[in-house]
Amino acid sequence: MAIVLFIIFVVLMAVGVPIAISMAASSILYMIMFVDIPLVVIAQQMLAGVNKYTLLAIPFFMIAGSLMEHGGISRRLVDFCKVLLGRIPGGLALVTIVACELFAAMTGAGAATVAAIGTFMIPAMVADGYNKDFAASLTATAGIFGPLIPPSILMVLYSVSTNVSVGTMLIGGIGPGLLMGVMVAIPAMYVCIKNNYRSKETTGGLKNLWSSFKSAIWAIFTPVIILGGIYSGIFTATEAAAVAALYSLIVGLFVYKELTLKKMVDVLKTAMISTAGIMLIVAATQAFGWVLTFEQIPQDIASFLTTTIGNKWVFLIIVDILMLISGCFLDPVPAVMIYAPLLAPVATSFGVDPIHFGVLMVVGLVIGLVTPPVGVNLFVASAIAERPVHRLVPKLVPFIIFCVIGLIVVTFIPGISTFLPGLIGE
Repeated sequence: MAIVLFIIFVVLMAVGVPIAISMAASSILYMIMFVDIPLVVIAQQMLAGVNKYTLLAIPFFMIAGSLMEHGGISRRLVDFCKVLLGRIPGGLALVTIVACELFAAMTGAGAATVAAIGTFMIPAMVADGYNKDFAASLTATAGIFGPLIPPSILMVLYSVSTNVSVGTMLIGGIGPGLLMGVMVAIPAMYVCIKNNYRSKETTGGLKNLWSSFKSAIWAIFTPVIILGGIYSGIFTATEAAAVAALYSLIVGLFVYKELTLKKMVDVLKTAMISTAGIMLIVAATQAFGWVLTFEQIPQDIASFLTTTIGNKWVFLIIVDILMLISGCFLDPVPAVMIYAPLLAPVATSFGVDPIHFGVLMVVGLVIGLVTPPVGVNLFVASAIAERPVHRLVPKLVPFIIFCVIGLIVVTFIPGISTFLPGLIGE
């Protein structure tokens, strides 16, 4: 019966049915075919899946990200980074990476990071003589920091699925997020130095740096307020999302004065559409997960893996490979919701810290954001650069190789994920 359930799910996805609908439909068909339980249970489970206070963080972070993009915050961060780093060899490449790290620390979304930063940085790099395909590939890869560096929507979803503290998970993502930034910077700097890519603008000097810093100070305070509030215990991750949205609204309206009524409508529309899609997936995975649990499939998987795999490192390598392959075909949101309840108990039985396991799952999946056929970051960067996807793929290969190396490092050095949570007593 379990095999039939998965066959129905895979067939529906193969014919183009959206993944949320595929999960809900396969759960319903399974109930009709094999179980004498009222179908209202599916509706109840779907409602229970989204009726969680923690999930309020998602729409608020979506709104905050859109407000930052439309209110001038992201642009000022980019301008400050350009003055700070732009003149050194490969400076604009480093600017792109650092700006993505900073923007990720405010929004927690990969595609939004690529869209916000890529709009400014891809044309800037091309104007300075950078290869357009390289510029687009670099920006697409740098966008994977969004789901890693807190606030991270994927970390929130993992926490909801496994009953792990959201704040602890978010803190655990800082080290791996910074590490992945270094891993992307290594091949980027090699290419830049080899091709003598350097900025033609003379934007350096203390005067320009101070002027740019003053202009960007309100933008720089954004991640400080969000992360500082969470880590100091002033507010929860969910409350931090609301604070981020309010702060971005105030700065965009009254400080930078770039938000208009039309832009506000666009902000809310974008956030509502993105949130609705995520919530539908969360609801469908709750129903799908209930059917799996009813048939004791997670328990069977755990029993099979623990009896056939005697070493936790072998298990983690298998999980890494599974995440990398799944990331090529599944969006990270449903992938986390599907795999976390199944694999987290197995990881715990091997003595793996749940924070470490959640982080390596997310790292493995977000690499898929830049791999065909479902790499959303890749398609966003392709659209901004107006270049076909197949032209970007060869330039992506070094970045992907170093990202996989980063995943291996995160896997075999748990302290990268657990050091900060342990340091602050989480």
